[in-house]
Amino acid sequence: MTLAAVQLEADRKRLGRSPSLLRRKWQRMAASPFAFLRGASALWAEALRLEPALLRGLPGAGTLVGDLHLENIGTFRTARGVALHVNDFDETFEGPWSFDVARLLTSTLLARPELQVTGLEVIALAEQLLEGHAAGVAGAPGKLPTTLTRTVQAAAGKLDEKLLAKRLETPDRLLRDEKNPPAPAWCVPLVKQALTAWSEATSQSEPVSLVDLTRRVAGTGSLGVERLMALVKVGEVSRLLEFKEVRGSSFAELQADATSLLAAWGKCLPRPPLEVAAAALGAIPIIVRPLFACDDKLAVEDFDREALPQTLRAIGVMAGEVHRRGAKTMGKWNAGHRRVLMDRAAHLAGLHEQAFVAFCQGVHEQFGD
Repeated sequence: MTLAAVQLEADRKRLGRSPSLLRRKWQRMAASPFAFLRGASALWAEALRLEPALLRGLPGAGTLVGDLHLENIGTFRTARGVALHVNDFDETFEGPWSFDVARLLTSTLLARPELQVTGLEVIALAEQLLEGHAAGVAGAPGKLPTTLTRTVQAAAGKLDEKLLAKRLETPDRLLRDEKNPPAPAWCVPLVKQALTAWSEATSQSEPVSLVDLTRRVAGTGSLGVERLMALVKVGEVSRLLEFKEVRGSSFAELQADATSLLAAWGKCLPRPPLEVAAAALGAIPIIVRPLFACDDKLAVEDFDREALPQTLRAIGVMAGEVHRRGAKTMGKWNAGHRRVLMDRAAHLAGLHEQAFVAFCQGVHEQFGD
């Protein structure tokens, strides 16, 4: 099978019983090669299975993000305020740092049109990313450039009350729409049990009760996992919580484990997200986390073009910090290592560019879009 066919088949297997979600995922992936990479985990895994040497020969291993790309960085609430860092560990596993950095570099090369830069400029940005990674691994202070500091400040100024009002149809009923369809009845008693586990794990000082529940349709690669949004009362205060299924990594044959995912967050980030807990919906492992108004991801289209070198370096520092904090074996990459990794990322970017066209052809043949 071609790499495009591998991805198409994996998506059909996962979402075939939900044509609307399959169409949604494929439409999002067909937007650009960069968007394609974000949803093409099966293709990435197959490419590395066919060419395992792409990850060899570079020192450093430990806890990985697993799906590291330019838009898996964002703002979130911590116990000490709003932070900007890696915000998605859904695919985390133990492996070589080269896995994460190759994926981050590949995403950078594929995002050249979104970044609005030339080929020469995108190579220079990738080098900035690698320099930042080295600094993060070495423990250098991760000072954000001014543009990203403003992003954090803007996120901190958003009000949770406004987010709640946007999500409500009435004070006790969540809005239903295509992104928030009704939740199945079987979920309700299991959500109540998970809500009790969250309340105990996060030491809530007031009783917690479920008011309303919907499904939540969001993301690209995560489409198809069980994802619920709950309106709850903590004492007399209304809050929004997300209940998200843990599927485990697409790249490591490990049983899905919410506790391990939570541990990766706590170990690899300077300050983990606030009030996040591992729980279960029956036999389905899940992560329960509050939804705050400050929660947001970086979007490459919104990067300040004048500050791109500083932005890419800061993202590299974040990746290096994750690897340093989660390291099992440390590594220091010299100029030769970095050149090898750039060559391998260029190869992977080429595979994605080629597969993207074939993928779009397959989607067109199935849906006529």
